[in-house]
Amino acid sequence: MAAHLDVTTVAAIVGFVFVFCLYLIHIIALSYSKYRLHHQVNPNSSLPGVSVIKPIVGTDKNLYQNLESFFTTQYHKFELLFCFHSSNDEAVDVVRSLMNKYPDIDAKMFFKGENVGLNPKINNMMPAYRAARYPLVLVSDSGIFMRPDGVLDMATTMMSHEKMALVTQAPYCKDRDSFDAAFEQLYFGTSHGRIYLAGNCMDFVCSTGMSSMMKKEALDECGGIANFGGYLAEDYFFGRELANRGYKSAISTHPALQNSSSVSISSFLDRICRWVKLRIAMLPHIILVEPLQDCFPSGLIMAFSLKYLLGFNVTTTLILHTIYWISMDYSLMTSMQNGSLGFSAGKFLLIWLLRELSAPLVFIKALLEPTIRWRNNVFHLTWGGRIQPQNS
Repeated sequence: MAAHLDVTTVAAIVGFVFVFCLYLIHIIALSYSKYRLHHQVNPNSSLPGVSVIKPIVGTDKNLYQNLESFFTTQYHKFELLFCFHSSNDEAVDVVRSLMNKYPDIDAKMFFKGENVGLNPKINNMMPAYRAARYPLVLVSDSGIFMRPDGVLDMATTMMSHEKMALVTQAPYCKDRDSFDAAFEQLYFGTSHGRIYLAGNCMDFVCSTGMSSMMKKEALDECGGIANFGGYLAEDYFFGRELANRGYKSAISTHPALQNSSSVSISSFLDRICRWVKLRIAMLPHIILVEPLQDCFPSGLIMAFSLKYLLGFNVTTTLILHTIYWISMDYSLMTSMQNGSLGFSAGKFLLIWLLRELSAPLVFIKALLEPTIRWRNNVFHLTWGGRIQPQNS
C-alpha cells in the first residue's frame, strides 16, 4: 500500500502524526505537573548536608531578597559558597551584609575563580566546588528565590533512589508586577514548561542549571565540574554524562522561582535566542523540528494535512487547534503556579500571542547570527556544543 502513496500524501500523513504528537506532549506535561509538582515535604535530619554554590556577577534590586532566601532556608545542614570573578563586584557588599545579619550560617566568599576551561561560570565556581564539604552540591543562580523548604525538597528527591544523582527544579518565575516579567513567566509556564515536564516524565536529558543539585561523588566520577569547562551549556552535559554512567535524574516538587528585577522583553528574547543557538550547536537535527513545534506553524501543518487527507476546512481546523493550544497552555501555567495567575486571562492571551508570534523571529535570528553573546563574553561553538577557542 505504501508504494502507491504519492509524496504529498506521505507529507500530509507525517504532518498529521507530528502535530498529533505535539498534542500528546501537552497532555503528558499537564498530567505530569499534576502528579509531580507542589507536594508537601517533611523535615528529615537523616538527609545529607548540602553545599550551595552561588556564582554571582553584579547585582539588582532583588538580589538581597534572593540571597536571603538561602540564608533562611529550613534545612538542618548546609553551607553557602558565594563565587565572584572580582572582589570589586558590587554584589560583594550585599553578601557581606547578609553574612553579618546571619552569623550562625556557614557562608564563605571566593574570588577570581580558577581557569580550567573556556566556560566563565565553571571557572568562577571552581574554588567553591573544591571547598565543598557536603555530599550534595546545589548550583543555584543568583536570580533564584528559594522557598523555605526548597533545599529540603531537592534533597528529599535526591535520596529517593540510590541511583539518583541529579535533581533540578522546573524553571519558573516568582510573581512580579511588570508586563515584561509576566512575559518571562508565561514562557516558562507554557512553551518551556511543556517540553521540560514532558521530557522529564519520559526520562529525556533536559536539565537546566539555574537550580540544580548533584551528588558530588557521582559528579567526581565524571571528572568534576572542571571536566565540563569546555562547554557553554554545562548543565545539559552534566545530565548527559551522568545518564551515560547509569545515574537517574528527576525534578523536585517545587519549581525554581526566578526573581531578577532587570528583565525586559528584548533582553529575555535575546536569552531565548542564546538557548536556541546552544540547542542548534548541541543537537543540530532540531533545526528541522524546533521552528515547527509552536502553535501557529503546527496549526498550519495540521490544517493543510487534514484538508488534503480528509477535506476538513482549513479555517475551522486552525481555530480548533488554537483553542486547544491556548487552553492547554493556560492549564499548564496554572498548574505550575499552583493556583490563579498573577494577571488576568486577557493579559495572558495578549502575552501568549506576542510570545507565539515572536518565536519564529527568534529562531531565524539564531540561525543568521550563530555567535553567542553572554554578559561581556563572545562565544563560538562547534557542532556538539564545545566552545571554540578565540584563535581557532
